[in-house]
Amino acid sequence: MKKFEEWMEKYLLPLANKLNTIKGLIAVRDSFLQIFPLTLVASIATMINVVFLSPTGFIGQYLAKIWPNIDSAQVLLSRVSSGSLDVMALFIVFLIAKNMCDQYRGDSTKAGMTALAAFFILYVPAIDGSLTTTYFGANGIFVSIIVGLLVGFSFYQLTQIDALKIKLPDNVPPEVMKSFLVALPTGILVVSASILSWLISYINPDGINAIIYSMLQAPFAQIGTSPITPMILITVAVILWVFGIHGTNTVSPIYLSIYSAINIANIDYVSKAGTAFGAPYPYSWFSLFENYGCIGGTGNTLALVCVILLLSKRKTWKRADYTQIAKLSFIPGLFCINEPVIFGLPIVLNPILAIPFILSPIVSMGLGALMIKIGFAAPGVLDVGWTTPQPLKTFLQSSGSWGALVSVIVVFIVSMLIYLPFVIMANKQGSEETE
Repeated sequence: MKKFEEWMEKYLLPLANKLNTIKGLIAVRDSFLQIFPLTLVASIATMINVVFLSPTGFIGQYLAKIWPNIDSAQVLLSRVSSGSLDVMALFIVFLIAKNMCDQYRGDSTKAGMTALAAFFILYVPAIDGSLTTTYFGANGIFVSIIVGLLVGFSFYQLTQIDALKIKLPDNVPPEVMKSFLVALPTGILVVSASILSWLISYINPDGINAIIYSMLQAPFAQIGTSPITPMILITVAVILWVFGIHGTNTVSPIYLSIYSAINIANIDYVSKAGTAFGAPYPYSWFSLFENYGCIGGTGNTLALVCVILLLSKRKTWKRADYTQIAKLSFIPGLFCINEPVIFGLPIVLNPILAIPFILSPIVSMGLGALMIKIGFAAPGVLDVGWTTPQPLKTFLQSSGSWGALVSVIVVFIVSMLIYLPFVIMANKQGSEETE
């Protein structure tokens, strides 16, 4: 264990710390966190339509007997997706440029506006001159990320060049002064976008979105179709947690880049199909980690808490410290908050509890993927809020799949069994220390 710790400290921890300081990754991560309210609302609206207002839904099938035309009420919420998910790329390009420029303490709002303008300039209109919405949603996310990062960074750098600043008399209102100071940088960027769009038209008449989608987003989606990818990411995350680093946040720029467009495509599928079965990307980070690898928090630590509370009833139980922490951690754990367990027991740098903490989510996500693969459970693709207690969260996220609900319960029991021998070992260690 000591050699492993030394290896982690020498190679992995510096890399993790470096990831947490890269401005581009921070801008991407923060942008997707900022649009969470929209994806949450869109998911809940879709869930209500599918579960409650569909004549084939879990609750809707019973309500339809009283209200035969219940599906007509879906129009009340069906437009939520078109006003959020279907234009998500527009929000992302603005936010990434804004957040990128913000880190340099530049005029971030104008940077975001410039990025949005560049996105539209690069967008190829239809033959009649109108703009289609093909790349406003999930299909345009990658272009949004690229444009947002490039414009956000370039905007700040150009605004620092004195020769590009149009200076006005001191008696000019401050906001007017600010606008003129960034007028030339803005002009350079939007004209550059126009020239780039013209050059790209000779490569592919369908524009940069078509090129990026075929070269980057489609391959990334292929990566996201495999359950191995989220299992690799969770392995890195939990190992970092063991060393006191917020592993989930550290890998978030990676899984957000891979899975954000995928998640939106899944939600869009459910809103149209009325079921989570058959979702195009069933093995996403969101589907596997949120439902099977994060029961009570990363590492399925609610299972650990329950094992401690059960074993604490035995006469041979000696770890009063574990019992107290488990009692204090149970309620937060129900809502997926597990810092009291990770830092209280602790799991951090604990060679005994670190093993099941790493092992449990890997096994659980593997079992979840198996349940989805054989068609027993629908993938949990709707976002109903990460603090929703399990198994209710997975039941709602999977549009009312009983198989998904049962799967989470099975996975939770398996996680308890994984933690059990290690908690017994920790108790034995505590007994020896008190003797």
